[in-house]
Amino acid sequence: MHPSDGGGSRRAPRVRIRGGAARARSFWAVACILASAAAAQAATQPATPIGRWWVEWGAAQVEIRSCGAALCGEIVWLRSPFGDDGCPLRDDHNADDALRGREILGMELLGGLRPTPTEPDTWSGGVIYDPTSGRTYDALMTLDGSDRLDVRGYFGFRILGRTVTWRRVGSLGPCTR
Repeated sequence: MHPSDGGGSRRAPRVRIRGGAARARSFWAVACILASAAAAQAATQPATPIGRWWVEWGAAQVEIRSCGAALCGEIVWLRSPFGDDGCPLRDDHNADDALRGREILGMELLGGLRPTPTEPDTWSGGVIYDPTSGRTYDALMTLDGSDRLDVRGYFGFRILGRTVTWRRVGSLGPCTR
């Protein structure tokens, strides 16, 4: 009989599984240990700029990856990948006539950056190319936390340059204003 039938309040028989509580405690203990080990490993791994970054206020994304012993970066997404003529954007400002026909999308923008032993979370010794001017500059990258990358292009001396901040793709939360 069911209580909604107007009958008594007869309970369903309880089924007891032997060792169920002990198994559940063991499961959660193992899960906590594994989660703690994963968190500890993540905390001990050095920060890295490898991954996708928003550049130029969201106009493009650059994928930074290992290229041998150094890091390089390729333009993998453009907000506006086509020119006024409807054709893919080209490297029109390059000083080398032979390179002016190459597409911006897929172009290697960074190259040759290596960890700087005396400066933590910093990579230097490479170059960065500016497709809007067609110029190549010496480059320096410094991680500011895990989701901000300060990229400096300079000419000869670090003081003669400009720094822009890139944000890791997927790190930006919702706008709060």
